[in-house]
Amino acid sequence: MSIGKIILTSFIVIVAIGVVSFAVMLPTFDEKTSPEIINEQKQESVEPVSIATDPQITPEIKEKTIPPYTLREKQCTGDAKCINGFVTRVIDGDTIIVDGQSIRFALVNTPEYGQYDYSQARAYIETICPIGSKVLIDEDDGQTEGSHGRIIAKIYCNELNLNEEILEVGHAEILPEFCSVSEFAEESWVKKHGC
Repeated sequence: MSIGKIILTSFIVIVAIGVVSFAVMLPTFDEKTSPEIINEQKQESVEPVSIATDPQITPEIKEKTIPPYTLREKQCTGDAKCINGFVTRVIDGDTIIVDGQSIRFALVNTPEYGQYDYSQARAYIETICPIGSKVLIDEDDGQTEGSHGRIIAKIYCNELNLNEEILEVGHAEILPEFCSVSEFAEESWVKKHGC
């Protein structure tokens, strides 16, 4: 084999390794180092709440978190988006990231970063729907314009309606100003909490 062929073959191998390495690292770069996420990570330096010691996480709630669960009988209603995906991040008690898309819980409001109960609300969602969990996103037909780039939806995870669950444990409150437009306003869990 001539020296020219050896050099050419070596060059092709090096380029191929570089392309594969870049392709493998690209999703990691996008997820962990975008300026938006870096800023969120800097802000989220609050001491995490221990699920084991949080008095609002009862034994019954802990039982619900034992995997695996499936989305056997859950279906979307209405005509808006219906998305099956996996949780890639929990932002707070009413916003999660599913396959790179930000999802805002319809009709629900939880404390923002720095407010009382923020950590507890976020920890609760992480407990009942940890990263990697399969979810069903039922976009709200009455709010398809979204909110700050987020899809507004009812979310099912591990056989639980996350919107309802966060209200039930007292880490959230209903957003009554959206009761007149939300597709879900007539559902029993929403009426129970004030719509």
